[in-house]
Amino acid sequence: MTTPLLLPPGQPAGQPTAPPPLSPGGRTAVRVGLIALAGVLITAVIVSLAGFAWGASRFRVVADTITLPATLRALTVDTGPVPALIRITTDRDVSEPRVDLRLISPARTDVEPLTLGADGRSARVSVSAEPAPMLRWARGGEITVVLPPQLARGLAVTTEQDMGVVMADADVDQLTARTTDGAVVLNGSARRIDITNDHGDVASRNAISVAESFRAVTETGDVSVDFAAAPAVVDVETGDGDVVLAVPDPGPYAVNASTGEGRGSTVVSVPQTRNRDDAASVVTARSETGDVVIEALR
Repeated sequence: MTTPLLLPPGQPAGQPTAPPPLSPGGRTAVRVGLIALAGVLITAVIVSLAGFAWGASRFRVVADTITLPATLRALTVDTGPVPALIRITTDRDVSEPRVDLRLISPARTDVEPLTLGADGRSARVSVSAEPAPMLRWARGGEITVVLPPQLARGLAVTTEQDMGVVMADADVDQLTARTTDGAVVLNGSARRIDITNDHGDVASRNAISVAESFRAVTETGDVSVDFAAAPAVVDVETGDGDVVLAVPDPGPYAVNASTGEGRGSTVVSVPQTRNRDDAASVVTARSETGDVVIEALR
């Protein structure tokens, strides 16, 4: 015989039994526990903020400027291990080329961050400051190359970086960019452009004009460039990324576009010719894993 379930007076059948109310001592224990937990959290936040403030106090923002020879024909900017943005610009109001730097550097460092080696026609600007460990994977500085427009048009500019971004916004004779980790953003014009980076994109903000040759090679990154005036030779390659090139009408173009077998697709929507002598440009574009698109500039 089954013993009937006895419910508390006034509780309907089928309803779960309510937990017993806390005694005054139990409520006090809960309050004490919550107060203790809040104290631990507040202490952790204070310690974290204090640690951040102490770490930030070890660094300072430094500025430096170097004037370059007015007879300059070749310039190399080397940031070494310091993650930085390199801007290449022109200014009609300046008579002498210069390099400006703003950098986050350890407060104990008294060394001037920019060093210059020059012989009148060529110059090499290097960043000798110690990189900030807390900014190892972020932008730690900004370098601006300011050039008179007439000098820039005859100048060969080379950038060398372990990590950082190049923003070229000038009409120069040649641009060569070597970056391990970082993007290259193009604007303006050049006779030749040569870009090599291991990990990073290559892109144009606006359609660029290149007279002779354009080369861009990256292991992991997209290459997306619009040409207002297509160079005689375009050579682009990426291991893991897409290639999108826009070239001006009317062409025709000698195009060799390819991707890894079964991995990507190729789309060529510009007039083509097999005779390189008749081609407006010889375009070679390859991606191992992504798509390759050669289209008309819009």
